[in-house]
Amino acid sequence: MATAAAPKTIIDPQLQTYRTALAELLQRMQTLATSINNPDLAEKTFSLHRNIDEPFLFVVVGEVKAGKSSFVNALLDAEVCATDIAPCTDSIQQIVYGDEETVEQVEPHLRKLKRPIDILQDVSIVDTPGTNSLVEGHQVITERYIPNSDLTFFVLFAKNPYQKSAWDFLDYVSVNWRKKVVFILQQADLLRPDNLTTNVQQVRDYAIQKQIPNPMVFATSAEMEFEGDTENSGFAPVRQYIRDMVSTGESYKVKLRSVSSTTHKLIEMLADDIQTLHQQLQEDRATAERIQQQIKGGQVRSQAEINTLVSRLSDRYDTIASRIKLEFRDSLSVMTVMRRSFVGLFNKEASLQAWINDFKDRCQTELKTSLEELSNEGAQHFVDGIRQLLEGLTDDLNSIQTHKLQSNAISIKILERRQEVIESVKAKVSTLLTDEGLARTLGSEAESMAAEIVGGAFVAIAGTILHIVEFAVAETIMSAIGIAFAGIGVITLAIGIAWQRKRIITKFERALDNEKTRFKGDVTDRLNQKLSLIYEEVERIFVQFYDYVERETAEVAPVLEQYNTIQQEATELFNEMATKNLLE
Repeated sequence: MATAAAPKTIIDPQLQTYRTALAELLQRMQTLATSINNPDLAEKTFSLHRNIDEPFLFVVVGEVKAGKSSFVNALLDAEVCATDIAPCTDSIQQIVYGDEETVEQVEPHLRKLKRPIDILQDVSIVDTPGTNSLVEGHQVITERYIPNSDLTFFVLFAKNPYQKSAWDFLDYVSVNWRKKVVFILQQADLLRPDNLTTNVQQVRDYAIQKQIPNPMVFATSAEMEFEGDTENSGFAPVRQYIRDMVSTGESYKVKLRSVSSTTHKLIEMLADDIQTLHQQLQEDRATAERIQQQIKGGQVRSQAEINTLVSRLSDRYDTIASRIKLEFRDSLSVMTVMRRSFVGLFNKEASLQAWINDFKDRCQTELKTSLEELSNEGAQHFVDGIRQLLEGLTDDLNSIQTHKLQSNAISIKILERRQEVIESVKAKVSTLLTDEGLARTLGSEAESMAAEIVGGAFVAIAGTILHIVEFAVAETIMSAIGIAFAGIGVITLAIGIAWQRKRIITKFERALDNEKTRFKGDVTDRLNQKLSLIYEEVERIFVQFYDYVERETAEVAPVLEQYNTIQQEATELFNEMATKNLLE
């Protein structure tokens, strides 16, 4: 029984540096796989990390009954892999060196067989299920192991090496995973020499068409090898090829190329998803910021609308007040007051008190009707501005909703809530957009809101104004009338009214002007209360989205940073290896 030789050292110390760098890169990728909850990536990176320190790994692939297991047995000169008429290999079998024969079930579909065979001190050989097996899962099992291979022996049936399924699988090995491939035409003893030569050349030509430069093609016969015809079995050139790779250190270079290629492929496989993830985060953050700015802008516009409305109401008040002042002056002439005072003694409907009541009612009606009309228009404009803002915010949510990460490669918990949060916010905005939603938030509908604001403010000042009209004026005039009836005479009455008239008018007009300030302040306060109510509600609705984006940033940003670090380090490492001709 052969004894185990001391592990061979890498010929070029620089290769050890690159191997260490690759191992560190794969360790980072395992961390990334954990971050994005990707078990497939975790499994592949773990296997690669483990493989980088293992012997050179040959993986034997091919269709069912192409002679894969027989090829392995003949190559090792031992009955290691079972052969039968039916498909025998139901799992991956990795054959490695060991002082004693053992079988270890490493994973559900991976068995490790240890054998005391000299060639296994330098290489490890893997036999796989058939790629066109009818047994469910066989090809999947084989595909999962391809990323670990350093070199792939692609076994074809020498008599008919043109099966489409076999060459389709070659694309998976060579194009998808960029693995170095050696072609084996097994069962070569079943063909005449000229036919075998033709098939070998055609396989070489077809491989070149598949973008495989300088393809290596060996024709072998396991049957002849077992029968002792080692000179014609074709296995001697295969063993020499393996020995040359090992003795020259080429196998280590190939392993580095293989691990580098697979690592690069894994990084590439994540590129689109990472880019989408980055784009999604950027758009979500930009949308959150844009929404905040739009709400602030809307609040500024609404405040400007309020200021404009208050200014217009104030101007309208001034206009109406001017007319009221003019009528009051005209109605408070000496002759008019005297006439109404004396006539009123005999006809109450023409009395001074009747005029006072009529004047009071007309003032109230004109002020209230005119101001409410203007307020209705302003209130509706205010509400329409809120609607327009909410519709714009909904459009923003709709625009980012379409950018959803569609991948099984990345599974970050916070992303699972993204659609739920967006839909929830949109539903709340939609509810607020309804008349009932706005009325509930504002405490009234637009029309009644106007009446409430202006009417409430008007009621607040009407009492004072009308008190002046009804009491201050009436009291003074009635005092004058009382003096006349006391015997002082009509002339004295006229003089008394004339003397009181200016004071009454001044008092009345000052009261109107003073109440304008109160009216303006009260309307401003009421409208600002409505403004605060609606924008507080809008902010409450979008807090849910803001919180989500903050959590998304906290969870996604580190993943993006990990990936960017991996990508940058990989690029630098692969570029340096390329300058040493290690990646050709």
